Amino acid sequence: LIDTTGASSLLLLVGGNDTLSFRLRVAQSHVRHDLSPSAWSHVAFMPPFDGVRADNPTREVSLAPAGFGKHGFPLPTNGIQNGPLGPYLDESRYPNLALLSVPVPSAQIQEELDALQRRRSVLDVPQLILRWLGYCWGVGVPASPLADGIGIPAAAILETAFAAEGFDLTPGLESRSSCPEAIWQAARWWHNFYQRVSTS
Repeated sequence: LIDTTGASSLLLLVGGNDTLSFRLRVAQSHVRHDLSPSAWSHVAFMPPFDGVRADNPTREVSLAPAGFGKHGFPLPTNGIQNGPLGPYLDESRYPNLALLSVPVPSAQIQEELDALQRRRSVLDVPQLILRWLGYCWGVGVPASPLADGIGIPAAAILETAFAAEGFDLTPGLESRSSCPEAIWQAARWWHNFYQRVSTS
């Protein structure tokens, strides 16, 4: 069972089936050994919760314009949004969900995300958003930004927050190049190592 009380940090991996999600999944194909589309299009941080409910909060960087705040303007919070879990519980839109537990106290990551809202100099998330929207919308030459070392914003901001606490979410990958698939692969292949470290 996953501890949801805050002793660890919780990451929600999401795989959507809409066009934007599909574009993001295809963009991560080269991270997979078989070059097939990723099962994951998004990742969000989940604060501690007691029971799964639609109003459980999430902290994330969504590429859906509705997630850009009241006026559709992501700059005041460096693209970081607070939202509800509810939309991701719609199985017809998001058939793939996974909850990962990372051995870093949740409060520490929340503090780092708070700080990153005011520190575009550390990671300019709106710049990442614009690059990825261009790709997802097929504007100009729609090459995958991952090929240029530009990570998916939702993953890059979490990678940066965890790195500030001394934890590497995706060992061997530059933090700004992170993506949901890389986080998933790291969880699959490195979980035994982190489990031994956290219990020693």
